[in-house]
Amino acid sequence: MFQLLQAKAIENSGIMVQQGKIYLVMSVVTIILVGLFIYVASVDKKITALENDSKG
Repeated sequence: MFQLLQAKAIENSGIMVQQGKIYLVMSVVTIILVGLFIYVASVDKKITALENDSKG
């Protein structure tokens, strides 16, 4: 029984790799994460500038 479940899991995971869609999904996720990091960095930079302006 365990061997059948294991074979089924391997077969299902192979579909994404065989069709190359896993690379598309990983590319989209990477682009989204990089965009979020850039956005957070720019917001942090603006908040820091506002904090420095209010102090001085």
